[in-house]
Amino acid sequence: MAKLLFRLGRWSYNRKWIVISAWLLILAIVGGLALTMQKGFSNSFTIEDTPSIDATVSLVENFPDQTNPVTAAGVNVVFQAPEGKTLDDPEMMAAIDAVVDHIETNLEDFGGGERFGNPVEVSPQLEETVIEQMTSMGLPEETAIKDADNLKVLSDDKTIGYTTFNIDVPNPESVEESHRDTINEALEIGRDMGIRVEAGGAAFGDPIEIKTTSEIIGIVVAFIVLVFTFGSLIAAGLPLITAIIGVGIGALAIVLTTAFTDLNNVTPVLAVMIGLAVGIDYALFILSRYRAEYKRMPRADAAGMAVGTAGSAVVFAGATVIIALIALAIADIGFLTAMGFAAAFTVFVSVLIALTFIPALLGVLGSRAFKGKIVGIGGNPTPKQTWEQALNRRSKGRTWVKFVQKVPGLVVAVVVLGLGALSAPVLNLEMSLPSDSTSNLDTTQRQSADLMAEGFGAGVNAPFLVVVDAHEVNADATALAPLIDAQDTGEADFDRDQAARFATYMYVTQTYNSNVDVKNAQIISVNEDYTAAQILVSPFTGPADQETTELLHVLRTQEAQIEDVTGATVGTTGLTAVQQDITDQLESAMPVYLAVVVGLAIFLLILVFRSIMVPLVAGLGFLLSVGAAFGATILVWQEGLWGLVNTPAPLISFMPIFLIGVTFGLAMDYQVFLVTRMREHYTHHQGKGVPNSKYTPVEQSVIEGFAQGSRVVTAAALIMIAVFIAFIDQPLPFIKVFGFALAMGVFFDAFFVRMALVPASMFLMGRATWWMPRWLDRILPSLDVEGTALEKEWEEKQATR
Repeated sequence: MAKLLFRLGRWSYNRKWIVISAWLLILAIVGGLALTMQKGFSNSFTIEDTPSIDATVSLVENFPDQTNPVTAAGVNVVFQAPEGKTLDDPEMMAAIDAVVDHIETNLEDFGGGERFGNPVEVSPQLEETVIEQMTSMGLPEETAIKDADNLKVLSDDKTIGYTTFNIDVPNPESVEESHRDTINEALEIGRDMGIRVEAGGAAFGDPIEIKTTSEIIGIVVAFIVLVFTFGSLIAAGLPLITAIIGVGIGALAIVLTTAFTDLNNVTPVLAVMIGLAVGIDYALFILSRYRAEYKRMPRADAAGMAVGTAGSAVVFAGATVIIALIALAIADIGFLTAMGFAAAFTVFVSVLIALTFIPALLGVLGSRAFKGKIVGIGGNPTPKQTWEQALNRRSKGRTWVKFVQKVPGLVVAVVVLGLGALSAPVLNLEMSLPSDSTSNLDTTQRQSADLMAEGFGAGVNAPFLVVVDAHEVNADATALAPLIDAQDTGEADFDRDQAARFATYMYVTQTYNSNVDVKNAQIISVNEDYTAAQILVSPFTGPADQETTELLHVLRTQEAQIEDVTGATVGTTGLTAVQQDITDQLESAMPVYLAVVVGLAIFLLILVFRSIMVPLVAGLGFLLSVGAAFGATILVWQEGLWGLVNTPAPLISFMPIFLIGVTFGLAMDYQVFLVTRMREHYTHHQGKGVPNSKYTPVEQSVIEGFAQGSRVVTAAALIMIAVFIAFIDQPLPFIKVFGFALAMGVFFDAFFVRMALVPASMFLMGRATWWMPRWLDRILPSLDVEGTALEKEWEEKQATR
């Protein structure tokens, strides 16, 4: 592969204008198609084949005339009276009426709803209707009163009330900015009249807004790091140019993909974040190698050699990132698979750009590639130094690795114990999907959810909708007999089968009401032929509380018991259930995915380094860095350490598995780029040491390889950290968390694992570092990632000239 890449790099250098024109043409074509064909992104995180989705299907089949509650574009508008007043005061009533009237009159696609209106007037009417309906169906009056109280929209002290309505669009993603503007106008009308008004609900979430400042900040910091790396303003700009073009093509291709399939709106954000980071880093590695090679060979050959050596490592590193991202399909969750494939495609483009566009730009610049030099940095001499003195200046990397060589056991202990301790908070990991209850505290969505929880209990934000299909109910079921007999009035036309169906609905509510975490379970709808019912289960706790999660699992266990006893089919759905099913599926997939990526890492590194111990250490280091990144993220964003974030909340459900995949890929990047230099030195000297050296051959290879590779790996890590951490500036909480978590993953992996644990463990293992069983060495294919054979061939050709 190294020889093929050498020819590609040399060809790109010599055919520079063809390469540059081709990439710019691809960018223009993809951009044009994306702008004309794209259909936009969605806000949904739904998946197929889960219990909640199955229950939703049953709901739609049995209640075809009703709106699907899972896809309904619902809005909650919550009112709170000022201190000392109640909502039934005349001025408060007038303010509420003004808000309600503005929505009903001006909102395009207004869909209304049973609980829409002034809550002071709607609540008693609603309660009276519920009591009448429930008692007419045979429920005891005491039960009917309790059910009515659970559906009230006015708090007992009359200080908080809410109204709900639907926007008549297919789903919440179809809500337009004009809809939100009208609702916001209504909120301001109420506020101007002296009442507090907040709004939330599935149809009133903030649209995804991406601030371009994150990319700009990341690029500016990357430019500064590159200037210090190369000591040249021109060279520092080259990786940025290639990364921007690569990310542009990748992001536009993702936008174009929306013409053919639904993509979540987080998809391009993560692809841009990862693509920009790896795009800069891969170009940096190749450019750094070119800088070392052009001093001893013609520039075209130097470009080919840089692509053949560092480019081989780029291909391998990029492949590991791509495989890790594609492997997210293991979770079998559609939106997560799409995110993985989108990010993987962007990384793929970044690799191709680095391999071809960088040598093409070098061909254009020629001897000017490293102009704009800044004295005293990037290997440039100070005014008092000669070039020879600058080159011989002792590097910080060499100083550090020699320190590690003196106390390797201490370094290993500090890293393992330190990162291990930081991983402890993982035991407290909580996960959820975005909702009003987890939004930032200063948003109207979060304040509406908090007000509803204050007035009606936290469970009002986390209802479960149970669908009971009683087509196949067993009328002779022992458990139903008392409830059936209670309906038998002795009349000749008594329908026992229908009575059995209604008895089933009552049996379900009684069973669910027996749970201590259930505030109330009640029948809210029965279809025309009495063959199916909807049961609302209101918990005491909110959607992000662990007790709500545990309650859902209890309900699912009871579902199976009810089905066995009655013969009916029972399922639980609703937004809370749908989101929890996604979270549960992600949790169950994480151990499998982690085992796959760690096993893959060890196997690939065995192929590259022809060693058993190096891959094992790399795998251990990966686990430590991921654990520490998780721990730090949980401490700051979930537990609210030191008040660094204003809204601590459970982590978004797909963040952990995505963090594992990305950190794995990036960890392999640094492992390859650092250790290949060590392996290159060891094989170049055929495992023999330098005469009269106080270091063993393994120690020499580690020191020399680290001294050559640490500078560029450090620069690459700093760039990635800057790109990721800049996304904390984004408005949406889960994007902030992603940026922070990925930055921490890179920080711990690059500076603690690759820069400390890896060399220290090599010093401790000695010759065992490069040991590999002969039988395994024979059967595994040889991958010359270091480009040793390529360099040898080039040197032989030069010797014959």
